[in-house]
Amino acid sequence: MIQEYANEAEGQADFFKEFKIPATAIVLHTDGVHNGNLLEFKTSIADVNQVLFQAIKYLSRLRINGHNVPANILLVDLNALTVYKFDSNDYVEELHQPYTTAASRDNKGFRAKGKPVVIKDYLDTGAQAIVDLLKEECFIPIRITEDCVVAWAERFYREVRGSDKAAFLNNDPAKGPLGELKDPRQFKGLIHPYPGDSYAEFSYILDRLNDKLKKIELGAFYTPEPYVKKSHELLREAIRRVPAGNDYVIIDRCAGTGNLQRFLTEDELSHVIVNTYEEFEYLELAREFGQQVRAVIPPTFKAGDPKRGFLLNGDALSDRFVLGGLNKQGVRVPNVIQQYLDNPECTIILFENPPYADVAGMESQKFAGRESFGWKDSWVRKRMEAEWGKSTKNANNRALRELTNLFIWSGFRYYLRQPTDSYVLFSPTKYFKSQGLVNKTFVRGFLFNRRHFHARKDAGVSVILWSNEDPKRRRNSYPLAPFDINRKTGALVKGAAHKENPGPGNIVVRTTHKLLSSLYDTRSLPTDEPGIVCEPNGVETSRKRYAKSALWGPDIIGYLVADAAGFENTDLRTVLTRVSVFSATNGFPLRSDNYQTKLPLFVVGRYPSEGRFWIRGVVNRSADNGDNFSSDPDFLKSCLIYTCLAYHNKCRSFLGSDGRDYRNELCFDGDTVAQKDLDNYSLTAVEETLLKQWAKVLDAAKQTANYTPTRSYGPFQIAADLNTSKRVVVGGKPTTVYDYPILNGELKTLKALVARYHADVIAPKLWHYGLLK
Repeated sequence: MIQEYANEAEGQADFFKEFKIPATAIVLHTDGVHNGNLLEFKTSIADVNQVLFQAIKYLSRLRINGHNVPANILLVDLNALTVYKFDSNDYVEELHQPYTTAASRDNKGFRAKGKPVVIKDYLDTGAQAIVDLLKEECFIPIRITEDCVVAWAERFYREVRGSDKAAFLNNDPAKGPLGELKDPRQFKGLIHPYPGDSYAEFSYILDRLNDKLKKIELGAFYTPEPYVKKSHELLREAIRRVPAGNDYVIIDRCAGTGNLQRFLTEDELSHVIVNTYEEFEYLELAREFGQQVRAVIPPTFKAGDPKRGFLLNGDALSDRFVLGGLNKQGVRVPNVIQQYLDNPECTIILFENPPYADVAGMESQKFAGRESFGWKDSWVRKRMEAEWGKSTKNANNRALRELTNLFIWSGFRYYLRQPTDSYVLFSPTKYFKSQGLVNKTFVRGFLFNRRHFHARKDAGVSVILWSNEDPKRRRNSYPLAPFDINRKTGALVKGAAHKENPGPGNIVVRTTHKLLSSLYDTRSLPTDEPGIVCEPNGVETSRKRYAKSALWGPDIIGYLVADAAGFENTDLRTVLTRVSVFSATNGFPLRSDNYQTKLPLFVVGRYPSEGRFWIRGVVNRSADNGDNFSSDPDFLKSCLIYTCLAYHNKCRSFLGSDGRDYRNELCFDGDTVAQKDLDNYSLTAVEETLLKQWAKVLDAAKQTANYTPTRSYGPFQIAADLNTSKRVVVGGKPTTVYDYPILNGELKTLKALVARYHADVIAPKLWHYGLLK
């Protein structure tokens, strides 16, 4: 009897219906697993050996993903109504190999080890034999190896509620019952007892598993699924740009565990090439996508550093990755990507979320707190410094200090060749906003909230589709549609998911070029003498680092640090103290003859960015327009008032270790420099209200026990030295009780009024003069 099925799906559906196999039997992209049987359907089987090898790859996939491995392999020729039954036990070594290409690829030349049991006419005379086979629930035990230990561990923790690490791993009888790996109970007959005395071969993998399980337990392993799906809009737009008749590949050199590849269609995945450098991530990546994508790099995890868990052939910043590894003859052998780069009829699409790390260590995304892989000395960084650094006449540019930029620069330099090539890129905006790393055509993009990428604070991360075309004209603004995620529902939200919302319109990211440090007062005067240094809180320190550059002068009234463009770590990047800050190499002394024109550098740094992802990582403090604000007396007056009433002004009055009496001149307490200059201005009603509130604070401060009449006080020193408190237990809870509740209340009122003054009066002019951009 002969059937005439045009496709596998139709025949598979009839087979499932005839033998009452549920649709849930289709797992991990197999054709079906029912009881102890792996099913593989073909409309016609011309080469049994080839189809058998494909089925063995599926057995490997089941093993790697922590599934039972069926004892029977059933190859079904739908049109011939014939089933070929093989014994999985004959292919134990083959199914213990990892396969990183699609199961249907590269199967020619395989040879079966024994003859199959052939069942013909399975709908009639052979039907009972098929029914009997499908009832069998036999599985073959597998060995726990590096590439499957995580999946089996996760399955164990799911199935054995309340189990801990020891229940899975314990190999010392003195410490209690042996763990599941040494004495399988839950998985009896499914895995072999682990033969070694220790788990040295995958100790690093288990350490990373522990990290992962802790993150899951703490709820910190949330994947921003809405962002991944939204970014696929840009990816599909890049795919639509592929010329008719061209092949295309989607390359992700930093795929991790394949987060960006989730939710892609089967056809899209067949064009994907993924790479990762970290062994744990590689095993997860290969397990999840190995037989769906075009290629996984590296093809094996054996070459690397097992102690640190790194794979040498997966280091995308190495010459062996970009150019190819050297064989014994000294000839470069490139990885799988090169064949597509060499093919003019193949379009390249990079789709990446590169890891973030800064040499300065101020913030990080993926490699924080972990010994990184020496990227600062990588081949790509050296090439970037030699080529891009010299071409921009800035070999020490901050762009070279950031890991993300090495991926971005090398992506355009080594992988994109034709105008129709594309780069869909997740990254903070500064690579194109202030660092000038990309000079290609902007197509469109989104702005996401980096908090949902395991970051600790709200900040903007752009996702942009770049076309590898030279732009027709220089661009200095980039409209990005902002999207947040509702933390309760997990839904994508246009704008921001809280009461302060930038609105539904685009956020325009504008390029900047000059740092505020270009406006520093760098004069050296004959009256300058060596000075002392303080902590960022204004208290003198005994730490003498950078003390050689500390200055004292009769005209020096403060020290200002305003050295960063963005708003990350604002409290470290915008510092105002009475004397030099010990840890600050990029500040300058404020002098009484021109300090008012320098205070805007402090004021702009206090622009509120907390909780506003469309500001932090998006808006820069800029000196592109120079000191165009210096001729606006109302603006300078506002900055003077704000500075002297702001809590973040850490200027103090104190007696220094050098015997000098350092007076806080940037406050309105007595005949200070600031007070004398304020007397020359006319005040608005709002400003009169501010100063009346300050008078209430000062009056309450004078009633405290620690008040020293000979000192001039600002809000910060009052809060730190005079507004004393103690911790007591109230109702079973530790509570702060203030010794002077009236003073504490007046300080809070002042803080709120000053913040409103900044928002209503100062901020509009910060934008107007280009100090914010």
